[in-house]
Amino acid sequence: MYIDGAFMKELYLAGGPYYGLQEVFSRIRGVARVRAGFANCSSAHPSKEDIYSGKAEGRECIQVIYNPKKIDIVSLLSLFFTIINPYTDGIQGKAVGPQFRSGVYYTSHEDTMQISYYLIFLQNRGQTRRMTDASIVFNEFEGEGGRRPKIRTEMKPLVNFYEAPEEEQYYLRKHPDTYTPINIPLLEELGTIGKAPETLQE
Repeated sequence: MYIDGAFMKELYLAGGPYYGLQEVFSRIRGVARVRAGFANCSSAHPSKEDIYSGKAEGRECIQVIYNPKKIDIVSLLSLFFTIINPYTDGIQGKAVGPQFRSGVYYTSHEDTMQISYYLIFLQNRGQTRRMTDASIVFNEFEGEGGRRPKIRTEMKPLVNFYEAPEEEQYYLRKHPDTYTPINIPLLEELGTIGKAPETLQE
């Protein structure tokens, strides 16, 4: 797709409440647009109530539109797997439920090799350092023999994506006290993400 004359790619990322993910990825250089919504839903245009009640299946997710000349998919994945817990089924901090399962959903088969290679790399990094309160990653895990447990993050083609209502977009900027398991102030302090703009992104 083209935005303002520039070629853009898209990637869909799920991992806990979409509020935090949208806020983080919207502050990354090279990312042109981020929309919150629901991916791979079992029915068309589900409401948030449908997803949470189990009436419709789906994952809370963000659509990331990015300029591949400014940032590559590996950099996006590296950030994503730093701020979410890929070792659980539907648990991200205090957010628990099937709608919070982590996933990487793609629309282009040319991305599948890079995504699968990254997941293999992530799984086989071997010994892990112990998590601390200062870590960006918020979930501490215990693996047998000090090794990483099996990654539970889904890697699937995108079947559908339905945007959340406009009042749900950039929700943390409107309601900064809303819970998110991602330590956004720490990411700001480390320079991983930029400061939040003073006005809401349209």
